[in-house]
Amino acid sequence: MKGSEHMKKKFIIFIVCTVFSAASFAQKDAKAKDALDKASITFSNAGGLSANFTINIKDAGSQMTQSFDGEIYLKKEKFFIDVPEQNIYFDGKTQWVYNKSYEEVNISEPNKQEVQAINPASIFQIYKKDCDYKYTGEKIDSQKRKVKEVTLLPKGKNEDISRIDIQINTADFLPVYFHIYYRSQLENIIYIHQYKPNQHIPDSRFVFNQKEHPGTEIIDLR
Repeated sequence: MKGSEHMKKKFIIFIVCTVFSAASFAQKDAKAKDALDKASITFSNAGGLSANFTINIKDAGSQMTQSFDGEIYLKKEKFFIDVPEQNIYFDGKTQWVYNKSYEEVNISEPNKQEVQAINPASIFQIYKKDCDYKYTGEKIDSQKRKVKEVTLLPKGKNEDISRIDIQINTADFLPVYFHIYYRSQLENIIYIHQYKPNQHIPDSRFVFNQKEHPGTEIIDLR
């Protein structure tokens, strides 16, 4: 169980950090920059946004594999993630991680560094100077869509992630596929099935409502 939760945590951090922020990449490859800039503009103009996804997790070390579906809502710095075992809420200041199986919620106020690991508006400031990337060409994906593929290569030897392959749909310049390689032999493959842009998402979506979960154990880490 702990291994499963660890892999899921890695995924959750990545999907929030990567899917919804392409603006801060260093200028290393003109074609890659063009694709990422267009994706960034698309997201900037999308307003409230939600997406459905599937994540496939592979751990070469333990030979463990896992697959599950999820949904994410995003509004500026706020987000809500719904996956089978957890809901994660972030209202720009406070984070709630609700464990569905144990009916407990952990409340915290992430510091600047922690926010960079979960906030789609700031995460790629980390990679702005510490990541190379290159354009690897156009392809046809599993859903017969024409995509542009970009590979990201973090410079630091101590970085947890060694490589990320991203595919961006040429029809609307939304990212639809991520393959993340970790130095720990873990791999995450993320498929984005559907985006819903320009939604009116109330701020309450990003705050845990205890009244909807009576009997939940509250663990306040603030």
